[in-house]
Amino acid sequence: MLDLSDNKVAFLGKKPKLGFIVVMIILVILIMFLIYICGNETYDNYQTKGIVSCDGSCVIKTAIPSNLDNFEQIALNNKMINYEIVSRELVVDEDNYQTYYEISFETDKTLTNNEVVSLNFYYNKQRIITKIKEKMF
Repeated sequence: MLDLSDNKVAFLGKKPKLGFIVVMIILVILIMFLIYICGNETYDNYQTKGIVSCDGSCVIKTAIPSNLDNFEQIALNNKMINYEIVSRELVVDEDNYQTYYEISFETDKTLTNNEVVSLNFYYNKQRIITKIKEKMF
């Protein structure tokens, strides 16, 4: 019979191969990525432009699709802002059979009259893994 203690000593004397170490590093990176995906939440966003009109207070007017009726945050020129919606009107485009909202909102940012600003509307906050599952199925 084989002597098991000799096999154990020979096994412990072998150095790990480089491939095994690379596989372990990749496995650790994948596990960290999976933890990140399962834990973090993200928004969907819609980018558009708006026109500023200042008569005492500055009001930004824009149009967004009707499926964005419950956005949670707005970024003005890539900076989050506090806003107050002044008016929101559902408009029907009978030529193209589409609906959209014309919204006007106030902000405390200092803007100039007739300025065109970039707007990002953030909506549908979900975990990243949930968004991936929705795209797959």
